[in-house]
Amino acid sequence: MPAGRVRSRPKPKPIRLMTDRFLLRSLRPEDAGEPYSTWLADPEVMTPLNQVARSLSRDELRGTILSRDGINDFLIGIFVRHPSKFIGLYFIDADWHNKTVTFSVLIGDKSYWGSNVVAETRAVLLDHFFDVLGAEKAIGQPPARNIPSVFNYKAEGWRLEGTFKGQLQSNLDDSRLDQFQFGLLKDEWFAMRKGKNSDSKS
Repeated sequence: MPAGRVRSRPKPKPIRLMTDRFLLRSLRPEDAGEPYSTWLADPEVMTPLNQVARSLSRDELRGTILSRDGINDFLIGIFVRHPSKFIGLYFIDADWHNKTVTFSVLIGDKSYWGSNVVAETRAVLLDHFFDVLGAEKAIGQPPARNIPSVFNYKAEGWRLEGTFKGQLQSNLDDSRLDQFQFGLLKDEWFAMRKGKNSDSKS
């Protein structure tokens, strides 16, 4: 077992969180199929993540969902509340030895691009992983060319900790891509949240 992967950690309840517009919940096997499969096969959706677009069967998607144990790795769907609609998902990997969680997000429904989905939903996930599950640092590692992702990390107050030069092989050609690392400590996050709440009351 890789260092930092704590399999003895008690399994938490499936995640289910609400924002004004969205429901966030752990994916279930019945979520396999469309629209999830459509997103994975769409180069416009997958290229910013530096992932190769590919077609997966319903059974393969079920396997992907079931492989996430909800302890060390999480697959969390983003659903519009009214009317109910599946529009994207978070991949979150936890290292409980070091109390870190690494975030990656895919907004598959392109009609929701540019509508502040990440700003609204990642905030409640940070609250949950920091305050309920005991993480002490969140990490994001987007390809440097993923401009929307980089914008969202900066807008949310994450710190750019470094650039890994040529870290990634491009999914489009033989070139190599830079990768950023953003970080956010628990205390920093709650200080920002407290500051925003104070400003809203003034």
